Amino acid sequence: MMQQMLVAHAIPARVVSHGVPVHFGLSSPAALQVRAQDRWTALLLLSPLEEEVAECSE
Repeated sequence: MMQQMLVAHAIPARVVSHGVPVHFGLSSPAALQVRAQDRWTALLLLSPLEEEVAECSE
């Protein structure tokens, strides 16, 4: 879903596997990779809203 959000904003992204699953049948850890020039835009798009962060801390 995060990858689809970035693609919708014309930011190419790919899912990168981060190792072998701990147990067979479970998924392995993964991360989204974006171009260096799109890094900050992607972080802003995928980060929680400040209002949500404030509500969680109260």
